[in-house]
Formats: sequence, structure tokens, C-alpha cells
Amino acid sequence: MRERPPPRTVKRPDRAGPADRAARFLACLETLRTAPAPCRPELDAALFQDAGEAARHLADAGERWERVLSELGREQDTYGIVGRLLADPATRDLGAGLGRAACQTWRAAAVELLPLFVRYRGRDTSRAMDEALTTASVSDLAVSAHGDLLARIGFTPAPRPRGRGRGTTVYDAASAAELLAAKAMGLSRLRGAPQIFGALLDAGPLTFRQAAQLYGLTFERPGHTQGVCAPLWLRHAGPPALPRLLGLMTPYLDDYAIGEFYLEGLAGMGGQALPALPAVTAMIERRTRIPTLASTRDGEMMLDETLLKAALNARSAILADSAAAGHPRP
Repeated sequence: MRERPPPRTVKRPDRAGPADRAARFLACLETLRTAPAPCRPELDAALFQDAGEAARHLADAGERWERVLSELGREQDTYGIVGRLLADPATRDLGAGLGRAACQTWRAAAVELLPLFVRYRGRDTSRAMDEALTTASVSDLAVSAHGDLLARIGFTPAPRPRGRGRGTTVYDAASAAELLAAKAMGLSRLRGAPQIFGALLDAGPLTFRQAAQLYGLTFERPGHTQGVCAPLWLRHAGPPALPRLLGLMTPYLDDYAIGEFYLEGLAGMGGQALPALPAVTAMIERRTRIPTLASTRDGEMMLDETLLKAALNARSAILADSAAAGHPRP
């Protein structure tokens, strides 16, 4: 009896409608979220196949795609996917949305993607592309590296957040002592504390009452006052106080509300804050942005940029002062 030949596999055309392809795109994203790594290239190809319809039917298709990629830690793959999507006019806005979300997730993304946004912006730019450029320009590193590209297309970077107000009143020892004499001993807040106690410490040792006031400001509660007063207490109490102060400060370095002030305090300590350098460096070397709470994702990105800038300033101050004093790095 003759064996029957195996049935031929006939590749049928994809008859899925536009809405079906968009739904298939979402299903593929969910599959990718939990798929083993060897399956990812095939799933990526399937997503590209339906990306055009997804772009037409899903306003947040790019953001959804980026969310899955970031959950999987696929930073470098993200940049390649964005470039491929931007190169195709049918998926350009989807690529802009994905790239914008990547800038809000990964610190290096804006530096990597801003040149692509500029290249594919074109004369008839879309809202999605302008929003991607605006988000990328929030990054100080991206603007520093590619500011000439933005200038070439006449694009104005996102406005920088206003700096926090700083006291500008100048005190001498007499006026500082007079002001503190009128205050209660148990202080928990004092505007211009660095200038006031700085003037007194420049003139000589603090009185018992002044030291008690500074102690309250430094150790009463976490926040702005503690951050800026810690270097003053170190000047008053000397090196034995350093471990306690750093123990108070380092847990708050990445706090989006008050971390900037603790980093400013470490910068003020200079080389004495060298034991805190690993914590500062860890902040700087994060691949992802520090989780924050703001009304928009661009706002959250700006808060992370503020902390990053403060951390870079603190590291520079610590290392410069340490080198001048001849201290070895930890």
C-alpha cells in the first residue's frame, strides 16, 4: 500500500481587518511580557507587522510597547525599535510615543534618541514628534550633547524648573547673635540658617544657647533644614559627629522632595563627606530614573534631573576638596 504524501502547508494571506490587527498587537504585547527570551525576536517581528494598524487605532500604542520593554529591562533594544519605527512614516508617531516614554524611563534615552527625533521630524512635524523632542530636551545631558541639532531646526528646549529660593541676607556675628537671642531655644525651622550660623562660626565658637538652637535645627526632623544645617553642626562639633550626620543624610538622598538639600549639605561638607561618596555615586549611575510624584511624566523627569544635577555637584565638591586635602578615595 502506497503511503500518502504529507499534506502541503499552504501559507494563507493575512485576512485580519484593521481592528483585528490592533487587537492582535495588544495580545502580542501581553505575550511578550512573560515570554522566554528566545521567543522575543519572533514576537518583536509580529509587533512590527501590526504596528501600522496599532498606530491608527491606539493612541498610546508606543507608550504601551515601551512599558513592556522597560519591565523586561530591554533598554538597548528599545533604541533600535524606536529607530526602526521612526524610519517608516506609517509608524513614525508610534515611534515618537515609544521614544518619548523611553526618555521618561531611562536616563540615557534622551541622549540616544534626540538625534533620531531631529532627523525624522521633517518640515510637516506632528504633535507626537514635537512632544518627543520636548521631553528629550528636559535632559541636561541631551541638550549639552545635541544642543547644536536643536538650534539647527530652531527648536527651543523645555524650560528649566526655577531654582528654589535661597536666603540672600548677609549677616555678621553681631546681627546673627541678636537675631538668635530673640528666638526660642527649641528651634525647628529658621530661614537663612546657613548664613546666620555661618557668620557665628566664622567669628568663633557658638554659645551654649546657640549650639542648642543649631542642634534642634539639625536633629529635630528630616527635611530642608536638616540638610542645610548638617554641615554647620559638623563645623561646630567636629569629625566625631560625622558618622551620625551621614547616617541621617544618606537615606534621603534620592527623596524627590528633600534629597536636593541633603546633597547640597554633602557638597558643603566637602572632603569630610567622602564616606558618603558610594551612595552619591550610586544615584548618579542609575540607569532608570528615580521614582517621583508629579502631575506629569515630564514633571517627574524634571525632578529626577534636579536630583541628578545635585548629586553631580555633590560628587564634584567632595572629590575636589578631598583631593586638595590629600585624602584617598574610598
